[in-house]
Amino acid sequence: MRFFKTIQPCNLGLMCIHIWIYCSTHRALPTDGMPLMTVMYLVLSVSLVAMVLADRARPLPESAKRRIDAASAAFMMGSAFFLAFPLPLSGALTTFAGAVLGGVGVGWTYARWAEFYSQLDIHYAAPLVLLTMALGSLAKTVVDLLPPVPATIVLVCMPAIAYATLYRSTASVRPAPEAYRYYNSRTVTSLWRVGFGIAVYSFTVGVIQSTPLAQLASTGAVAIVAKHAGEIIVALALLAWVVALKRGLSFGRIWNLVLVLMATALIFAPYLEDVMGGYLFTFVGVAQTFVIIILFLALADIARHSSYRAITVFAAGWLAYTLPFAVGDILGESLQAVTPDASMVMAAIVWLLVIVTLFFFDESSAGKSLIFTELNDEGDEDTSAKRFGAQQQALNEEKAADMLSLRCTALAQKLKLTPREHEILELMARGRSKTYIAEAFFISENTVRGHVKHLYAKLDVHSKQELVDRVEQTEVRG
Repeated sequence: MRFFKTIQPCNLGLMCIHIWIYCSTHRALPTDGMPLMTVMYLVLSVSLVAMVLADRARPLPESAKRRIDAASAAFMMGSAFFLAFPLPLSGALTTFAGAVLGGVGVGWTYARWAEFYSQLDIHYAAPLVLLTMALGSLAKTVVDLLPPVPATIVLVCMPAIAYATLYRSTASVRPAPEAYRYYNSRTVTSLWRVGFGIAVYSFTVGVIQSTPLAQLASTGAVAIVAKHAGEIIVALALLAWVVALKRGLSFGRIWNLVLVLMATALIFAPYLEDVMGGYLFTFVGVAQTFVIIILFLALADIARHSSYRAITVFAAGWLAYTLPFAVGDILGESLQAVTPDASMVMAAIVWLLVIVTLFFFDESSAGKSLIFTELNDEGDEDTSAKRFGAQQQALNEEKAADMLSLRCTALAQKLKLTPREHEILELMARGRSKTYIAEAFFISENTVRGHVKHLYAKLDVHSKQELVDRVEQTEVRG
């Protein structure tokens, strides 16, 4: 129970964003046909792409971040006002304005909190994000049941509270010990399965949003309380698992829980529509909230162990959720126009989620297996993840500007080698085996052999010794 003795209340400010985005979009007034969720998530996706490009080009100074913070808070405040308060304007106009402002503001606010979480030890970050989910869901219940005016006041205040608690948290953060950098230009592609799986899941949720059962489940006080109660139960159960039982988290097992919740709702809800189908369908909402919070924690953990900046990691990872959701929502509306019977659509979604679970979240996904690994090692100093991290650190040190590295760089530029071929060239020149290279890049030895074959052809050599000789003969210009 050490977590509850060390927790700082300001660190819970992340829940303000969860409350804001859910309640702003689910309490909207009549929209005159304007697709609120679709517009907001499309705008959010565009803003995430812009964040990746801007952050990769040049890191933003703290002063510039503070100015963007102020603008983002103002956008979110304006969005909450447009979406939740009755205005003497058309529903479509106010909805569009609110969706655009909210989409721009909320992505940056999430990214700023991801920066903070990426500095935390996972043993503190994991229970903190689960407690945030539980308290946020409790607060969402209250806001959902409030009349329009007080609900609007709460939502307008949420962005300011989110940033105030963020600044206080950042000022008092106790950075975790230096972490191994598992994810770099060599290994980041190993996460593609996770990204693809999240994208497929998000797409299916977007399709589901437009079904009659989903709309029924989102209305009524009992349905609202049932959904948020389910979120609180899941969050508290996992909090007890991590804090009281001192057990770790597995991305694959978490996904299995999501699959159970989704399949239960999608398989049985259509047959119980007249009795409790709408309430059973709240399982989809519980699963969605759970995925959002765990994805946020996973991205923070990846950023902590990555050579890329936290904003880049978060924006790229969150894009895998937001853009497919918007596309799925558009497709779902189209399917509703074609056929109002959603039974076949739901069956297809369950089938798709099972396929994703079997082929994209299996234990062979090396990049996935490193997520939350520090939470699972129980203080063991000799784990496969730490050995892999030490290997990557050694490789980075080898890339220091010694003469061999300079010669490989010059040869790569001369022959227009790909970045991957360049690194394999240098490792082979240092005497590394194909097995070592495969482990370093999270790829199979067959893939390495293919790269080596292309490399030999470009260098016009036929053996490893000839490759080494070609590197040694390369002149480096001063």
